[in-house]
Amino acid sequence: MIHTKKSNKILHFLGISFIFLFLSNNFATACTGFTYLEGDEVLVGSNEDWYDYDFWIRFLIADEYTYGRLVFENHWPIPPDPNWHCPQAGMNDQGLFYDCFATPYLLPVNSSGKPYYYNSSDHYRYSLESYALSVCSTIDELLDIYEDYNLEHMEQYQVLWVDKNGDSIIIEGDDIIFKQGNFQVVTNFYQSRPELGGHPCWRYNTAVSMLENMNELTVEYFTSICNATHQTGAYPSVYSGVYDLKEEILYLYYFYNYDNVVIIDLEEELLLGEHVYFLADLFESSNHPPDKPIAPIGPIKGTIWKKCSYQSQTTDPEEDKVEYLFDWGDGTDSGWLGPYNSGEVCKTSHRWIIKGSYNVKVKARDMKGLESEWSESLTVAIPKNKPIDFIFLEWLINRFPNAFPILRYIFGF
Repeated sequence: MIHTKKSNKILHFLGISFIFLFLSNNFATACTGFTYLEGDEVLVGSNEDWYDYDFWIRFLIADEYTYGRLVFENHWPIPPDPNWHCPQAGMNDQGLFYDCFATPYLLPVNSSGKPYYYNSSDHYRYSLESYALSVCSTIDELLDIYEDYNLEHMEQYQVLWVDKNGDSIIIEGDDIIFKQGNFQVVTNFYQSRPELGGHPCWRYNTAVSMLENMNELTVEYFTSICNATHQTGAYPSVYSGVYDLKEEILYLYYFYNYDNVVIIDLEEELLLGEHVYFLADLFESSNHPPDKPIAPIGPIKGTIWKKCSYQSQTTDPEEDKVEYLFDWGDGTDSGWLGPYNSGEVCKTSHRWIIKGSYNVKVKARDMKGLESEWSESLTVAIPKNKPIDFIFLEWLINRFPNAFPILRYIFGF
């Protein structure tokens, strides 16, 4: 099996760097991981906190060169591969586990002269972590893998690895944090360089405290740690997992509902051959989408380049927080705004740059990703303006923000 086929800078920039772009957007997006060894029993717990709710679990069967494994993945298009799915965590049939955690920027420097990982026959092609999961069974084996490859792609993430023997490490790029004692915890700061950001972290402190005061190592107790460290809001805990590495069983939870568990036996799943589950489909849910929002409220006539304000609101049947998306009718939208409490008014603004008639509408989604219908439209007329150079005017007002308060008020800049 060929492990690396290309190692040029162009491939690295177009491929590997984009894979973990989602991690670099905001290292405070959370995620919590922890593990504990007691006798022969090894458990791992994790919360995957992210703004995109579409996750899949893929099962890849063993072959002559690789171990059977499950991998959590998220659609993440990159320039060389717009349909590519990014692996984020996984467990193989040897009892080896990994998960990735976003961090502040820190470029590894000890990779000079080493190839970047790429293998066209690997299902995930660009991911060193998924490759290591496919060919390694212990921490010692995967350390050799990381030693062989360039790690510059790890500039804004770190990886927790745990094997069924209870050994665990956090790979930070150049630095490796080995487990001290019976447990190890990771969130979103470098334990070797906490001054770079993300520290102190309440989720880290909570998990450490609960592990230090644990009376018995059980799946139920690890689930309670997931519950105590889960996130809501813009980056909710989309899924949580407790992994029994000896038995190769995953206890899976969705959107911090720790009363509803799906139990996945890796050995049994691999007997079904390669297959994929969409995460939301695994959970029976009585969740309903938000009600259709009211039509946008605001001016029905505006001026080119002048900002106009609009608002809408809706309620969610389960009283979940909701986000709003305004479609401005000109080929642009507001992006998802919020989250807001159910029934809370969402306010935003927009400016049109071409005369015309525009149909403005809005829809909502709850924190489990279910979207409402589009609202009724509000028609906004933007007539032709007097011959004022609004681009220059906007530049002038923004260049000297305190010099033209009246113009800033009139034109909404």
